[in-house]
Amino acid sequence: MISEFLHKAEAGEPVYINTVYNAFQGLKVNDSLTLNCVLTLLDNDDLRLFPIKIPLFSGFKKVDQFIKEYVWAELYNILSSLGGKKMNIYIDESDPHLFEFAHNLNDVFHIGKPRRMRRAYGRAVNVIDRMLETLAPEINGFKFHVDTIDNLPEIPKADKALVQNVDIYNYVTKNMEGKLFCGIDVGGTDIKIVLVKNGNINCYKEYDWFPAQFTSSSQLVDPICLIVRLMRAKASFDAAPDSPEKQQLNGKMVKALDISASEDLMLEVCNQVEAFLLNKMVEIDGVGMCFPDVVVRNKVVGGEVYKTRGIRNNPKIDYEKDFTQLTNLNDRIQELIKKGGNVFIINDGPMASFTAAVEIAASDSPHLIKDGVFAHTLGTELGTGWVDAEGKIPDIPLEVYNFIIDLGSYVEKKYTPDDLRSINNFNTGLSGTLQKYTSQSGVFRLAMKYFPDERPDLFQELIDKEFIVELTMGGVKGFYVPTEPKDQRKPFLEHMMSLPEREGDEVNERIWKELGEFLAVTWIETKKILNPDVNSRVLFGRLVKRKRCYDLMCEGAKSIKNDIQFEVADSSLANTVLMKQLEADPHFTVAQFAQAVGAAYFANK
Repeated sequence: MISEFLHKAEAGEPVYINTVYNAFQGLKVNDSLTLNCVLTLLDNDDLRLFPIKIPLFSGFKKVDQFIKEYVWAELYNILSSLGGKKMNIYIDESDPHLFEFAHNLNDVFHIGKPRRMRRAYGRAVNVIDRMLETLAPEINGFKFHVDTIDNLPEIPKADKALVQNVDIYNYVTKNMEGKLFCGIDVGGTDIKIVLVKNGNINCYKEYDWFPAQFTSSSQLVDPICLIVRLMRAKASFDAAPDSPEKQQLNGKMVKALDISASEDLMLEVCNQVEAFLLNKMVEIDGVGMCFPDVVVRNKVVGGEVYKTRGIRNNPKIDYEKDFTQLTNLNDRIQELIKKGGNVFIINDGPMASFTAAVEIAASDSPHLIKDGVFAHTLGTELGTGWVDAEGKIPDIPLEVYNFIIDLGSYVEKKYTPDDLRSINNFNTGLSGTLQKYTSQSGVFRLAMKYFPDERPDLFQELIDKEFIVELTMGGVKGFYVPTEPKDQRKPFLEHMMSLPEREGDEVNERIWKELGEFLAVTWIETKKILNPDVNSRVLFGRLVKRKRCYDLMCEGAKSIKNDIQFEVADSSLANTVLMKQLEADPHFTVAQFAQAVGAAYFANK
């Protein structure tokens, strides 16, 4: 069985983790071992049991290494999604190989090392430890504890969640008159903002950036705060009486709101408007924001994402100290709005779930959210959000983009993470994670996998359009997406999304079907680990913007799980006043700005 997995892996084919799980589950008792992993959650010290069944260790290096990597992947996925205070592992200690393997887990996950020294699986522990500092500072870091199977406790069954109260979602859409809210969707290639005044969208704003290149947390924090200032300036400028000076400033304000506006121009306009109005500014009542990192109680606490890679790798700073600027982003924004006003920050995944719940609650079928909402955002990376059946957003990392879903594809493991062909994670170096499968990086990777041999004409077109370049780095040739002087990531993705309709060929269809396969494996893994009551997944983001691409993804997903349920967050989701205004806008779409609109509602909690 494992020989077959290894054969596929060495041939460059994926070996999905759920396939391995199902195969190992079928092993007879005498041919298998079990690690009974009991995770203690942050929430009320609840316990979750994860039995991981594996074959007997064989003594063959490749086979045993595959078994070990499977267990490490399962544990890594559990910790990346749920976090926790500790994990107790109960085993039959009479097996010497299992005993040694279990007792080495703390070393494999770099527990006991300083955070800056942790690599690979240890990055998940960094996130957990930062969460513990915020939520349970009395605990001295996460650890594995190994015990004998005889001491395995009885794990109480989780109580069935209460029926959700739709009113909690309807409330946020009301009582917006006479108030000013700002909704901000922070992404890896841009920031999207809506300003809501008196219950209506006043303006939209986009700002392109590339945070992975930043070397200080201030480069993340300052533009976001500047955009809040700009929204305040816009509202204040609109409210000011007409005058010659206002007319002179109007042109600059229009330019500052354009997507091409530089940070310098936005700062200049803010300063000029504030001087023009003698700092008698209209006050913002609340700011809602989704940020692509682990967020608990309005504090950004993750610090292991691609967006902070440049800061994390900067040898000239103390990263933990520097990162506190980002952790305290909510306090910085609080200084720019009404005293006592709301500043609510969550991860972009939960914001997607919240946004979907608000719109479904306002629809003709509010009963559809009785079991909660589970959502993904498919863009620069994969975001995941969960509003449970009680309407709560759990205090868990939910870093599903870090899930290892592929234990194969050995051919693509040999490339460095930044090479478009690589399946290795930008942040951890681990291979087979969703970051390189269900995001724009996944689209780029599959283009590089299939185009050179099967559609060399399309591969040449990518080169001619300068979407990809071949560079030598560290003496090794690789393929990359240029980000300077022009960031080609968005144009490259838009081009790839146009090809299924333009070409109508099997190769381009296969790319999007495989993305659907990856999503189906994601569905299976999140169901196994998180076990949400809701079965459907609401999909947001650029990758589902085109119907043809979405339909192909659904087709691919059904090849893995025939009864899988996806719902795309398109105009059909527009039921509230603000979302209908977005749907009717001639320039912007629900797929683009739904998160920002949801963030504006989130500010009105």
